[in-house]
Amino acid sequence: MHDVRMSVISRRDALRAGVIGGVPVAASALAQPQASAKVSAEATAEATTTVFDVTAYGAVGDGSTDDTTSIQDALTAAGAVPGSVVSFPPAPGGCYRVSGLTVPGGVGHLVGESTLYCANGPEVVSLTGSVLAPLKSSVTSLLTIGASGAGVIVAGNPHGLTVDGLGFLGTAPSGVTIPEFWAVTVTDTSDVTFHACRDLYCGAFNYGEYPTGGDGSGGFVRFLSSGTGNAFAENGRVLFCSSFGAGTFVLADGLSSAYPGGGSTDGRVVSCQVNGHGYGVVLGLHNAGAGGWAIEECHFSSSPGVNHVVYGIAGNAWTLRLMGCYLDVCSDTHIDCHGRGLQAVGNYFRAQSNATAVRFGSGLSVSGRDPAALLMGNTFDLNGSTSTADFARFNGFTAAKFATDGGGEFRGNLVHNHGAAMPSSWIGVLTGSDGVAIASPTSATLDLVQGPVLSA
Repeated sequence: MHDVRMSVISRRDALRAGVIGGVPVAASALAQPQASAKVSAEATAEATTTVFDVTAYGAVGDGSTDDTTSIQDALTAAGAVPGSVVSFPPAPGGCYRVSGLTVPGGVGHLVGESTLYCANGPEVVSLTGSVLAPLKSSVTSLLTIGASGAGVIVAGNPHGLTVDGLGFLGTAPSGVTIPEFWAVTVTDTSDVTFHACRDLYCGAFNYGEYPTGGDGSGGFVRFLSSGTGNAFAENGRVLFCSSFGAGTFVLADGLSSAYPGGGSTDGRVVSCQVNGHGYGVVLGLHNAGAGGWAIEECHFSSSPGVNHVVYGIAGNAWTLRLMGCYLDVCSDTHIDCHGRGLQAVGNYFRAQSNATAVRFGSGLSVSGRDPAALLMGNTFDLNGSTSTADFARFNGFTAAKFATDGGGEFRGNLVHNHGAAMPSSWIGVLTGSDGVAIASPTSATLDLVQGPVLSA
């Protein structure tokens, strides 16, 4: 007997119905049985998509009912049909409350339609549509993708999954933000893509003006890998997503200290809008380095937030490309870099109380290592500041040491102060840890030409 909770339709029809593009398939399409013998020749000539609607499994989305079992049943059923789609119609009551969901292998897409609206944040911010939210304050994760292989690839994990259009809310029904809460955790799973997703108050700091609670150790999505070859959480992608009030927007790290070689690598964060966060993108924090990432054409803005990008605190990180981004105000440093191979090209940095746009960690000066960085064509807007000291600071390197042991290329970076005089604290574009401006020497290891400093 045909189960009306799923429907087999052609990929072309799925696209027409909005399934792949982010709008759930119409209920009428789900309710029409199609026996395989009756599928048209045209449909059989195309790739087919099987769609599982969570409401057909009993999910109500009224903002209070526990929809965990219903949605998990839909996910489990979809896991038995490789490449299937699980559809989340917009929740009539604002969100689907769950105590935690697991995406099994076989599922190809999670599809919904959500909108994050900020009229005058943080006072007026709303998240509507296909939204998942915690059932109670003890829930610390909404969506789990993949299980740890403890150093071994898990073939049954949903490699290649796309999450399209879903929203994730980080507050319990009482309105309190949950400490150490992550909307999504991806473990030992490669090629997972988040497209046009939204998150609100996931792992938020208690800024006073945001919902109470939260300690900033959670956030939107974290990619964790136990692979000693960094191979088990490769190619994570966060594309065209929006975030407001997250503790951390994206984290890539090793799974635990038991697997020091593990680390999520070669990911992309592209065209995302990230506001009111504690940290924007953190690559390599506790257990392993995370190299090969690119952050492109994103907007980060958070007056009370600490850093927009943190790179390479743990492990031996390598290669981060930051290109064409707008990095608005933050309370500390826009880019806190502890790994080699930072390529920051064509970005716009706006100062607030922070003293520098890019800070290189002191660990880079040990064991013959150096930043090996490229800073080119960036603009540092001091915004009338009277306290900003420099554009880039090399902790661990005195000006003299950097001239002989530093490495990289630093050209064409523009610093200006909106027509005001440069701050009296201004040292230079590049500064050593001794507070002395780094001149423009050229050596076998260093090709350094400072960019211009303008006061108008």
